[in-house]
Amino acid sequence: MRIFTDIASHDTTGVAPGGRIFRTDSTPEAGQTTTVNGQFVFPVPEGAALEINSSSFYFPQEDANSIPSQAAAEFLIRYPMYDHILYNFYLDNEDVGAFDITAFANFPTTANTSPTLPSLLVPPAAARCTLGRAAGPGAVGMVPNSLGMLPKSEARANPVYGCAVTATIDLWDYNPCYIEVILSPSAVGNVISIGGVNLLGFAGARTPGSDDFNATAGSEALIAADIVAAINDPLNSFSTFVQASVDPTVPARVQLRPVPATNTAVTVTTSAAASYTVVESHPGTDEVMLWWKVSRSSTSEDLGYSNKGTSAGQNSPALKTLTETDPETPSMLVYASVDDGASWYRVPYLEPVDLANAGTNLRVCFINTGTDTLYLHGFCVLFPDLLPPL
Repeated sequence: MRIFTDIASHDTTGVAPGGRIFRTDSTPEAGQTTTVNGQFVFPVPEGAALEINSSSFYFPQEDANSIPSQAAAEFLIRYPMYDHILYNFYLDNEDVGAFDITAFANFPTTANTSPTLPSLLVPPAAARCTLGRAAGPGAVGMVPNSLGMLPKSEARANPVYGCAVTATIDLWDYNPCYIEVILSPSAVGNVISIGGVNLLGFAGARTPGSDDFNATAGSEALIAADIVAAINDPLNSFSTFVQASVDPTVPARVQLRPVPATNTAVTVTTSAAASYTVVESHPGTDEVMLWWKVSRSSTSEDLGYSNKGTSAGQNSPALKTLTETDPETPSMLVYASVDDGASWYRVPYLEPVDLANAGTNLRVCFINTGTDTLYLHGFCVLFPDLLPPL
């Protein structure tokens, strides 16, 4: 299913309701073209049951009733083996900011990919793509359907591929691990065990190097802050395998993140359940499945009536067309990483992929090895929760 929307009425700062929808249509066969002057096409993922009517809207995207949120939710329902879905349909300025255009040292290469990158092309120093601007100092803005992955560049000693890569996506929030202080003063003499190392509740100021914290600091939030300080203290025993921070919305909650992001063996228990609530989860994932939509695009010449030259007698406007493109087109390679690009795994279209090791720092890289620009209309990443460590 495709939703055709007026570009002129689509405010990419995210002002509700988004562009005016004027028609829907079924997805055409690969190779067919569609004229899209003054409009963009929203691609609904295959199998997502979406009803479009006069009250349908794009913004705010985080509204569960918005078109992108509904499309993603309906798509996730079709795959009950997965718990979460991330999506980017490239609709507003914030979506632009989700892509990384800075210099990046860990693009997919023949050395860090599995299976090995099937191309002699080398990665660029930064993403080779065309996209809008999410923030100044230059003009800010974007147009949906305009995120283009440039073709390979062979006019150089070491030919490079075109690509678009996401910024790091932190998966911790989708399955958080934390300690919440629920009683002040907390139990003195009891422990919170993190990765098998005990953190002792003490009556009074903590002592660096003693693996303790002030359980009588004065309030739940102050006790939580002291737990954070104790865990992050390099003189104590925790900072080499876990990092702590105070939850910005729940001051009495201590967020725990593994160090490094691929460390999946951290356990959390407590001997003082009346003082602390412990949520021992397994942040990150070791499996993903991806959906994406790409097309090719072209714009014809605007020919005014003339009696001379090859256009003599012709009078036709410039037409912008989208060419339906198979998501598995041979020139398109997609890779996923959960360790911020240290290792990449090839992701076939709508096929589950085992990433070998779990991690929380997700990136997705879309590679174009062909000779035409490929336009990325959007993508979805589905992934499951991991069980807590034993």
